[in-house]
Amino acid sequence: MSIARRLESCSLERITRMKEVVEQEIGRIDGQVAEVEAELNEMTAKADTVSLSMRHGQYELGLDKAEAQVSKLNAAREKLQDKLRLIEQARQKRHLFDEQARVLGGTARVRIKDLVIFFLILGLVTILVVDLMGIGATGGGALASAEIVEGSIDRITILEGGAGYERVILHIADAHGSGGLATGHVTGGRLTQVDLIHRGEGYVDPVVEVLPHFSLAKLWIFWIIDVICCALFMANFIFEHRLADSKKWYWKNNWIDFITSIPLPPFQIIAASGDLGIVRLGRLLRAVRILRALRLFRIALFFWRGMDHLSTTLDVRLLKRSLLYGLLSLVFGAIIFMGVERMDSGSGFGPSLWWSFTTLVTGGYPDIHNPETAPGKILTVFLVITGMVLVGVFTATLTSILVSDEDSLKAEELEEQVGIVTKIQQEIQDTNERLARLESAVRDIGDSVRGRGNDSGA
Repeated sequence: MSIARRLESCSLERITRMKEVVEQEIGRIDGQVAEVEAELNEMTAKADTVSLSMRHGQYELGLDKAEAQVSKLNAAREKLQDKLRLIEQARQKRHLFDEQARVLGGTARVRIKDLVIFFLILGLVTILVVDLMGIGATGGGALASAEIVEGSIDRITILEGGAGYERVILHIADAHGSGGLATGHVTGGRLTQVDLIHRGEGYVDPVVEVLPHFSLAKLWIFWIIDVICCALFMANFIFEHRLADSKKWYWKNNWIDFITSIPLPPFQIIAASGDLGIVRLGRLLRAVRILRALRLFRIALFFWRGMDHLSTTLDVRLLKRSLLYGLLSLVFGAIIFMGVERMDSGSGFGPSLWWSFTTLVTGGYPDIHNPETAPGKILTVFLVITGMVLVGVFTATLTSILVSDEDSLKAEELEEQVGIVTKIQQEIQDTNERLARLESAVRDIGDSVRGRGNDSGA
């Protein structure tokens, strides 16, 4: 069991007490830091306090010693702050769980509620995957082509209507362009009409893929189920939010639950309405796709919250910073590269992001793109060096975590052995004391016997 799960298993009173103890220790360390800082300020102002000593084979000034003490205290404070955040997280979760148990009438009902929510999310994600991929949809054989004018799609022509369709999705694929959206109309199982919703930009040689999909009636059924589940999710979010001790903490840890609880219809239903403007509708459809795809992260989040050992490992400060800096370098590197270079294999953020990732992690592959401009080459050097540093820090941190586990076991064994030795020393000392008392008693008896013999001789 991880430390996070073990903390959550404690009572709310114990967790609160642990928080108070850690806060008191942090306050004590802050006092010590203030005292050492005052000593440092005094040292910098006086000349008669300069000292030089040898420690561990190295020379050390008085200032060096004070600075080392401050660094040691600050490191201890950071560790306690990490522990305090872990305790506060466990306290908030425990408080929320206890409040839910109080309102619902028992801990078993809370667990049943969470289990029901989990299976509803699993079912909703399944429906989403079926909807996005068109699993089980019928039809095939339709062909279409796109005509380009100044990089934008001007019209889509039907070459072959196919057969057996309930409804179709038109996917416009191109290595350079993006943003094009179109919807098709099916009559008698054949593709008979295509409406262009958004023309897109940057297209060179687009390929129009006609994919079979479900009828609007089935999509409406999917959406009704989606609305019912989202209403339950939103009710659960509001219920837990009202019971949470810290609203800010709850929002920070469960914001994705709120976003994914907003019911959004499939973009085919929106496109079929035809009431919005072309540009507004195209942007809305792209936003709907992104927001609906976020629901895939919700089920992953449930599994992530259960991976206590991994989440505890990733809670290391240095490791989290490495991941954050790596992500920032990845995104900003792609944005800058997209502005200064035009890749042979395609333009846009997607190819640039892939180039940034391969350069950051592996040092880059020239066959993906070899920078030609001076800013692009400088950016490549920066990403390669950053990747070397971040990967090194990441690997070293994970290694230190694994080694620290072995060191902890060795330290525990050493403590046990020291305890045994201390116990033996105490027993030896007790035995010596008893022997000393026994020898003293024997001498007293001998002296008493000799005294009686002398009295008898007299």
